[in-house]
Amino acid sequence: MSMAAAEGDRRVANVVQIGTVTDVDAATSRARVKAGEIEGWFAVAHMRAGALSFWWMPAVGEQVVVVVPSGEAARGVILAGIYAGNAPSSDPATPMIELGGGKLVVNGDIEVNGEVTANGIALSTHVHGGVMPGGGNTGGPQ
Repeated sequence: MSMAAAEGDRRVANVVQIGTVTDVDAATSRARVKAGEIEGWFAVAHMRAGALSFWWMPAVGEQVVVVVPSGEAARGVILAGIYAGNAPSSDPATPMIELGGGKLVVNGDIEVNGEVTANGIALSTHVHGGVMPGGGNTGGPQ
């Protein structure tokens, strides 16, 4: 096999890889990934990155899909995470966001067509006891 053919085979084999995140640099939206023969820093693709954007960096230890156009690692991009026995739910009918103890920040309005429940208290149906009619205010949240 010629050197050119061997190099072509190597590049084709590296086009799509599954790897593990070993470091994260949120300031540059990049993560270091070890994927087979490839190890390096890759840009993280997000669902949206314009006026409407989703910012969600992968975590160290997370398995990810890395796409490497033309097999050149310098152009590689992390596309998505892969659950490896750590899915937050076993119910396929219930979408879930697991924040890992963090918080979700929304800059803008939220409109919900359905019930909102926080710590077991339903937003649209809960009542406050001990409220007197008139111009007074209720007490703090339950």
